[in-house]
Amino acid sequence: MRPKFLRNNLLILLGYAVVIQLLSLTERNGAGMVVLFGMMIAVAIHVGVLLLGAIVNFLGGKRALAVQFLLGALIVGVVGFGTCWGGASLAELYSGPANFH
Repeated sequence: MRPKFLRNNLLILLGYAVVIQLLSLTERNGAGMVVLFGMMIAVAIHVGVLLLGAIVNFLGGKRALAVQFLLGALIVGVVGFGTCWGGASLAELYSGPANFH
């Protein structure tokens, strides 16, 4: 697997994770749900695009590139799942009743 491919996908994941966390700052109550649903949709789209790329490359005869796309989808899915739950926990910390907004 080319490290630049994985690096670029993880940087894309970081980018939309930061944007979703910043958007959750506008929510007074339930910011964790904003992060959960936002990251769920974003990670699902990201993994879906990678899986589509794997199918297209596999059918095009580029099997090595298809495997790279599949591994990228797996890694982005696993890291994105953890980022989703971790971000939701952080969002609940700063938007919960303990902060007395």
